[in-house]
Amino acid sequence: MNYGDTGADAILEANGDNIAIPGPGTYAIKLYLHKPDYTYGIELPSFDHRLPFFTQGQSLEINDVSQFTEGYAVAKFTNITSAGTVGSDLTFPDTDFPMFRLADAYLMYAEAVLRGGSGGSMSQALEYVNAVRRRAYTDASGDITEAELTLDFILDERARELLWECHRRTDLIRFGRFSNTSYLWPWKGGKPEGTATDEHYNVFPIPASDIG
Repeated sequence: MNYGDTGADAILEANGDNIAIPGPGTYAIKLYLHKPDYTYGIELPSFDHRLPFFTQGQSLEINDVSQFTEGYAVAKFTNITSAGTVGSDLTFPDTDFPMFRLADAYLMYAEAVLRGGSGGSMSQALEYVNAVRRRAYTDASGDITEAELTLDFILDERARELLWECHRRTDLIRFGRFSNTSYLWPWKGGKPEGTATDEHYNVFPIPASDIG
């Protein structure tokens, strides 16, 4: 049986009219069981929109790195124009790759302040970080406090904001997390459970022909 809301009185009726919503988005519909009839409410919950993962047909855990269906796929970049049409070439996407972004500069500022750099302030760093998060959440529900603004938070926020933009390896090296055992992830060091790697991997090799 289908339920709708004839009369827009927040009460569901069998075969009622479609429920009107104020605009596009992902809504949560709540049924208030402690109230009479079938009273309901519609909310547009705030959440971090930086979740570019494709999960359909994918498993979360990776047991075989050669299997594409193991692990969530990332769909951050799509070959779709702002008008919703496909790009001009289906083999080579038209999507511009971001080299420098304002959000990256904001997070750099906050990291520099947290590392003791002069010329900045914690209040400004917090404002910049929350500006990045307000764009991601579309409102202030994701704001953090000054007490929550730490270097560990910055490392995690850079992972969320700059996913697949070629920053993670350099970030982990700068934070001292790339090669040691204090920060493991699945398949680090070629092991399913993750393992430490030698510190010489922190530096890219220089070809002997360039040295000589």
